[in-house]
Amino acid sequence: MERIVFLMKTRPGHEEEYVRRHREVWPEVLADMEKAGLHKMSIFMQGRDVFLYMEVENYAEVSRILLNSPDSVRWEEYMTPILEDPAGGDYDPNKAFPDGLPEVFYWESGKPSGT
Repeated sequence: MERIVFLMKTRPGHEEEYVRRHREVWPEVLADMEKAGLHKMSIFMQGRDVFLYMEVENYAEVSRILLNSPDSVRWEEYMTPILEDPAGGDYDPNKAFPDGLPEVFYWESGKPSGT
């Protein structure tokens, strides 16, 4: 299982809209995520900073499938006006699944660290 984290940013003044849209994620997108092999996803926010965490079997395959799914592509385009990339530039829906941050430490009860 791969654990992936990456950062995004909402455009100024769009924080509440980002939260609202994620209360109403389209069922087709959720089905695409499941079909692609995405097992868990959490999104956290602090101010305009968005931290996305997911657990997947194969991140490259999940990315490929979702970037080629019409409903998921439409979702990313829907989100484009309210997002920026982490550096504050324009959000590119064609790069909705960046490499992610390197994992430095992981611990799970009952298992040795680093596994």
